[in-house]
Amino acid sequence: RAEKAEGKKEEEEKEDPVVIGMTLHSSFHFGLVRPLTFGGLCSGKIPLADRFYVGGPGQLRGFMPAGIGPRASRGGSSVPGGDSLGGDLFYTSTLAASVPFPKSISTLRHNGARLFGFVNAGTCVSTTGGASGTVSLLGMPAWNQILKSSRVSVGGGVSVGSPMGRFEATYAVPLRYGPRDARKAVQFGFGFSFG
Repeated sequence: RAEKAEGKKEEEEKEDPVVIGMTLHSSFHFGLVRPLTFGGLCSGKIPLADRFYVGGPGQLRGFMPAGIGPRASRGGSSVPGGDSLGGDLFYTSTLAASVPFPKSISTLRHNGARLFGFVNAGTCVSTTGGASGTVSLLGMPAWNQILKSSRVSVGGGVSVGSPMGRFEATYAVPLRYGPRDARKAVQFGFGFSFG
């Protein structure tokens, strides 16, 4: 048993007067899951299915899905560093700017294709464990862990909107990464839109 909370904030500023057609995007997404022990009746372990997994084109470009965070000591034959174990706290943030496709390639421009550049940052950590058991989220060790384990990537790409959602192709360069992170420079993503 566990209690889980997530939050997300996105902002978009259209039509920057400095560069015609430029749009600025920003987002911040975070989550925390804590075990429910019911006074010791339950184990206090968070099931793997309830943990957070971070990485991939929709979250943290330049890293594979579930490419960062706590990992098993072995396994992961197709992914370096061992299988992902997930974390109980994560954040991702994005700052991006996009412009319409150049007029010289009118087909893509007419279909709403945009060129964009971005900076992504984020982490996925486990705030439990160690010799003292639980590390306080508001205590210094947890904040230091979050700051020290943050990953950063920069890059650019092309995005196209469709009635079903947004398709993007990106190239990202991780600037800050861990030795066991699963990185991937070229990625394709599709964000579904319902409603």
